[in-house]
Amino acid sequence: MKRKILKILIATLFSIFSFSAYTQNTYPSRPISLIVPYPPGGGVDTVARIIAPILSERLGQKVFIENKPGVSGSIGSQYVAKAPPDGYTLLLGNTTTHATNIYLTKNMGYNPTKDFVAISLIDIGPTVLLVPSNSRFNSVLDIVKELKARPGLLNYGSSGTGSVGHLAAEILLNTTKTKAQHISYKGGAPVLTDLVGGQLDFAFELIPPAQQIIQAGRLKALGVSSKTEMNALPGVKPISELGIQDYEMVTWHAIFAPIGTDAAIAQKLGSEISNIIKMPNVSKKLEELGLIPDSRHNLDFHNFWISDIAKWGKLVNDTSMKPE
Repeated sequence: MKRKILKILIATLFSIFSFSAYTQNTYPSRPISLIVPYPPGGGVDTVARIIAPILSERLGQKVFIENKPGVSGSIGSQYVAKAPPDGYTLLLGNTTTHATNIYLTKNMGYNPTKDFVAISLIDIGPTVLLVPSNSRFNSVLDIVKELKARPGLLNYGSSGTGSVGHLAAEILLNTTKTKAQHISYKGGAPVLTDLVGGQLDFAFELIPPAQQIIQAGRLKALGVSSKTEMNALPGVKPISELGIQDYEMVTWHAIFAPIGTDAAIAQKLGSEISNIIKMPNVSKKLEELGLIPDSRHNLDFHNFWISDIAKWGKLVNDTSMKPE
C-alpha cells in the first residue's frame, strides 16, 4: 500500500513539473494586457511605455497597455485582481496600489497580498517639492517657516489619499510638527496644472511628469525627497540637506499578476522584466526620468514588497492620515 501511494505521489509530482515546464515553453501564445491604474501621461504610464514594447519583443507577443484610472489606482488593481490567473493580464502597480492603500483606503475591493503575486520591480524613485514659478517661497525652510507662522492656512495638492504626493507632504508636516490643507485630485496632471496656475501653494510629485514643466521654468523645484541628488534634476538638493534632517520618501513601480498564476509563468515574466531593466538603454531612460532602476524579481521582490508594507504602516501610524 505504501509503495502504491508513493508511486501515485511521484506520478503526481512528475505531472505537475511536466505541466509547469510545458506552460513555460508555450507561454505566451496570445497578446498580453498590461493594466496601468492611472491616466495616460502620468509617471506610471510613462514607465509602462518604456517596458511594454521591449517585453513584447522578448516574449514574441504584443503587450498592450490599458489605462484604467480611478480611486488612487484601486479601479485598475481591482480589475487585475479579478482577472484569470493565466499570465495574460498584468498590473503595473506602485507603492500606492500595493503598500499604502492598505492603510489609507477603505473598501479597496482587493487585497494586495492575497490577490497578487510579485513579478518584478522596475525602479525606485523620489518625489520633488514644487511651488509655482512666481511663488514667494524659494526654499524648503521658507515653506516650513510659513507653516509654523500660519498653521493650516497653506494648501497642497496630491493625486489622492495615499498617493506618493500625499505621503511625502504628510511626512514633511509630521517631521516639522506643522499643518497644511490637503486638496485631493483624481490624478497628477490636474495637480500640476493648478500648481502652475497658483491655486496650490506647494505639492510633491514624482519627477517624470514634473520634469519638463520644471525645465520650462513654470515651476520651481525646492528639493528632492531622496537622500541623494538625482541626475534628472541637476542642482536640486535633497530635502534632508536643506534643514529637514533625516527626511526621505522614495517609492517604486513594479509588475504584478493575479494570485494563482502558474509559478513557471511568473518566473519567466520576472526573469524577462528583470533583464529588460538591466539593459543599458532602459536604465538610462529610467535614470533620465529621475528613477533608480531596480531589477529584483519574484522572491527577492516579494520580500522587499512585504517589508515595505510594514514600513509604511509605521509611517502612516506616525502621521495624521486617516483611511478614506
